[in-house]
Amino acid sequence: MVHLLRKYQQSLLIAITILVIITFIWFWNGSQAGRAGLAGNNKVATIYGQSISDTDLQRVVRQFQLAYALGLNELIRALAGNAENQQQALENFVWNSYVFHHEADALQVFPTDSEVQDELGRVPGFQTDGRFDPNKLTDFVQSRLPSLGFNDSVIDDLLRDQVRVRKIMALVGSTVDLSPAELKNRFAEENEKMDVSVVRLNASDIEKTITVPDDVARKAYDAHKELLHSDEQRKVSIAGFELSDAQKALKGKERTDALQKLGDAAWAFAQAVVDKGSDFSGVAKKQGAQLSESAFFTASQPDPALAKIPALATTAFRLSADYPSSDVVESPNGYYVLHLDETRPSRQLSFEEAKDGVVAQLKKDQASQLMQTKANEVRNRILADVKAGKSFADAALDAGASAESIPPFSLSDASKMDVPDAQAIIQNAVSLPDGGLSEFVSTDAGGLLVYMSGREPVDKNAFIMEEALVKEQFLRQQQMGAFLEWMRLRKEAARLQIVQR
Repeated sequence: MVHLLRKYQQSLLIAITILVIITFIWFWNGSQAGRAGLAGNNKVATIYGQSISDTDLQRVVRQFQLAYALGLNELIRALAGNAENQQQALENFVWNSYVFHHEADALQVFPTDSEVQDELGRVPGFQTDGRFDPNKLTDFVQSRLPSLGFNDSVIDDLLRDQVRVRKIMALVGSTVDLSPAELKNRFAEENEKMDVSVVRLNASDIEKTITVPDDVARKAYDAHKELLHSDEQRKVSIAGFELSDAQKALKGKERTDALQKLGDAAWAFAQAVVDKGSDFSGVAKKQGAQLSESAFFTASQPDPALAKIPALATTAFRLSADYPSSDVVESPNGYYVLHLDETRPSRQLSFEEAKDGVVAQLKKDQASQLMQTKANEVRNRILADVKAGKSFADAALDAGASAESIPPFSLSDASKMDVPDAQAIIQNAVSLPDGGLSEFVSTDAGGLLVYMSGREPVDKNAFIMEEALVKEQFLRQQQMGAFLEWMRLRKEAARLQIVQR
């Protein structure tokens, strides 16, 4: 297996690995189901009155992975929709694919071969120096697609879908428009600088003042002891197929070829030890793998032997007595296969073992309640002092707090903010009027109050210079919104029924 994307799109491969994990956990409740041969034709859903098998689903999931690898962002954004996390993105893509194909066929939207060919020439992974490179396409088709059960026609299918998305989005969004006044307002909302200050309240300061007597901790333990368990521990053997120190210095094709050879050996080894009764260590020694063992470790505190590659610890906790050997885990410098040697199951903690955690939680709960009370007092005091003519900074000091000035920012450059709790500050600042003070906002460290000092007017000349580009950008956003709403309504009409996860 030639890992083309490691050479050209390493970050995408990492994302694909995460998505593969999510896929099997979420749809099949464990990655070992596929290896056990459980992926049959049992019905998992119906849509438009048609039965969908788990085999059908797996195919769409693999198409999602390929679309991600190929960089077909328009297709992914359109079918993944407004997902809040990767699990939801995957689910949306799967079901929306069925809906989209049904609706696109009904609308008779079929791209021409020349349109698909043009789209192929724009695929990021198939380019060299900004131009289409047929050798990269050939390499990808020969090395990547067979392992996923596809031939080269799947690339045409995905490219065709991306062109269809673009056409239907233009059709659905054809009535969307922005008046000059709306355009100016949108530009101002995105680009006006906000002058914001915050008052932070730290939970740790309050927790230090709280004392939890032993009898209170004991009572809390007795009430919840069935939930207080130690973490499961595992011990694994690790078969490594790594580049030598000299090989790690290689670049380009030489490094790819060296990794190719190690990858082939790792996959052959993984197949040799897939059965429950396989002699993992014996086969590892015979095939020249670097064999090592971990100490007992938990999912949250991996053994140092595994910590350097996070995927190893995650993989270790997906193994079971029935399926003790893992698939190949990739890293920048090699490949690994794990074997579950021993497990120490989770057990109920005694009071002495659980006491520190119980006390910490009780302090946290009390601090949360006291934090809200203190925040209300500070907020009311600040509001009264500001109304009386004091500056926000002086009012905060009088209330026993301190004001922190945030560098002025606009929504268009908010992603560059380098301050703690930036997202919470932005979300609350947007809706505040000039001179407005937010309600208490909880954060990991405690909470904060957001104060809007004012907004700086947008440079009119900047708007004039960027008007055409801005209009195109905002229209595209509105067209995407119209498309997603259209997809939502069409999905409702699709009579989707999920009968099993």
